[in-house]
Amino acid sequence: MASSAIDKATDLKKVTTKSNPKLENEPIRHKVSRGETAFTISRLYNVSIRSLAEWNGLDSNFTIREGQYLLIPLPKDQVASVSESASPGQVSNTPSPPSSSEALPDPVIKETSELETDQTKSIETNNEGRFAYPVNGKIIRDYVKNKTDGIDISAPEGSPVVAAETGVVAAITADTQGVPIIVLKHEGNLLTVYAGLGNISVKEKEKVSRSQIIGNIRSGDPSFLHFEVRRGFESIDPMEFFN
Repeated sequence: MASSAIDKATDLKKVTTKSNPKLENEPIRHKVSRGETAFTISRLYNVSIRSLAEWNGLDSNFTIREGQYLLIPLPKDQVASVSESASPGQVSNTPSPPSSSEALPDPVIKETSELETDQTKSIETNNEGRFAYPVNGKIIRDYVKNKTDGIDISAPEGSPVVAAETGVVAAITADTQGVPIIVLKHEGNLLTVYAGLGNISVKEKEKVSRSQIIGNIRSGDPSFLHFEVRRGFESIDPMEFFN
């Protein structure tokens, strides 16, 4: 694989840490444990990934490292309950600022039980849009910014999942429930996120082509793929790239 493609995939833009953010209380500190990512930590404390990134000066890939301390900007009424129950990382009530370094991005994955199946539409991977559809199936959940942040596509177990566009495998990880996730980086600082896969057939830093198979749909009830498109911190409606 060309080194220039890898360099482009890892060309990160820093976000300025807020020097004096306003909260009603001091933020708590979370010590990053092995396997945790910025996305799983933001879900753990029910805070936005943007807020977490701004408080801790994370780059556009939300990179963190094991053992790093993150400031968690919680509303006043959340601090007591979080301090008692948060896991697996360690929590302390102190505002000392941490540093930021390396780890992997992880998207917000919605529980299967939350899927809305009243309105569906069929899609095929051989479309001629900016991106190819990642799997043949039916859209069972639409994009809602800051809620779903992507679409869910129902497909039979074992259905092939393909790369929406040529790019580089930026990360292979899993959410807090062990659901496999692939993140691809494309030109224009775009990321595509694929969650709910099995039998992953690519490796990190591998270059992939549009419509190349990267895995298949894992078992589930229903079995589906969660797919996101992101530019930096912001999620984008995938349908804008398919049509």
